[in-house]
Amino acid sequence: MKQIWHIAFIDIKRMVRDKTYFFWTLLFPLVFIFIFGNLFKGDTQPTVAALVVVNRDTGPWGAYFIEKIKAPGIDVQVKDKEPAEYSRILVIPEDFSKKITDKKVQQLVFKKNADANVQAAAQVETKIIQAIARTIAELILHPDTATFFTQPQPFKDFIEIKAGFPENTLKKTPSGFDHVIPGTIVQFIMMMVMIYGGIVVMVDRQQGILSRVLFSSTSIGQLWGGKFLGRLVMGIIQAFILVIAGKLFFNLNLGNNFLSLLNVAVFSITIASLSIFIGSVLNKEDLIVGVSILLANTFAALGGCWWPIEIVPQTFRTLGMISPAYWAMDSFHKIIFFNGGFGDIGLNLIVLLGFALVFTFLAVRFFRIRD
Repeated sequence: MKQIWHIAFIDIKRMVRDKTYFFWTLLFPLVFIFIFGNLFKGDTQPTVAALVVVNRDTGPWGAYFIEKIKAPGIDVQVKDKEPAEYSRILVIPEDFSKKITDKKVQQLVFKKNADANVQAAAQVETKIIQAIARTIAELILHPDTATFFTQPQPFKDFIEIKAGFPENTLKKTPSGFDHVIPGTIVQFIMMMVMIYGGIVVMVDRQQGILSRVLFSSTSIGQLWGGKFLGRLVMGIIQAFILVIAGKLFFNLNLGNNFLSLLNVAVFSITIASLSIFIGSVLNKEDLIVGVSILLANTFAALGGCWWPIEIVPQTFRTLGMISPAYWAMDSFHKIIFFNGGFGDIGLNLIVLLGFALVFTFLAVRFFRIRD
């Protein structure tokens, strides 16, 4: 392992000494993040759910029922008539109080806009149901409606109703910096590792450095392992720089940090092998740069680095599965936006390791010591 680490360290040192390295690993990605992060902010979930209440009741029970609905997370707006535009509206009929006094069946009208936020609607509906249940319970315990508002009621508000969404039933589109930063990490790991890693392999072969290394006690397996480890560490360094910058400047949330970093490591293994393959089969620096940029951008576009893969048609989403970036970004989305665990991203990691095996086979098969 000493020889492997030594070869990897030399390659990393050569990369870091490049004056343009930090521009492409930090400054340019930050500009990329800033632009696309603001473009894909998306619709934020409202902190307060708006509810218009049209109270047509002529007695005291309508106002009492409205007080039951009010809560810190609900903005109740009492109106005399139904407005032209609204997200959610509750209509209390004119005979609401009379029917309560007569102990007759009530009918409340609740309407919501089809384009309104689903979570806000659920929050309001829950509160309305809770208000109905509490009012009915209080009337059961205090059936004399004539003295209801004049006598103490120690039993008020003793019923609580909670609601939630079954798992995986609420649709959500990843957006904002928590989508863009992982996308930038994936794209620039591909681009930088393939460019720097591929060029170094090609230069070392053409300048006879690989041949000279083998004259020492280093075996060809150790030489290949050192090159692989160097590119793996390159990818992790790139991710580390962008994660730190994301947390400092953009309040990045990675969800489960361990799983996100595991995703980065497995993805870096995949690209490390691809980088050696590119450096082994191409003989010109500008060709390696062009092919690496083309592959990185194609994989990024297909894999959902530039825009959430959830918003594209199913045909293109299926096509995107040929890109390693798709499986890495899908893992990030599951972890960050859907609270996924190891079991949720297990298939993604297996597929990425499958890509890594294919690229490793190609890299080993075409790895050359000299031209």
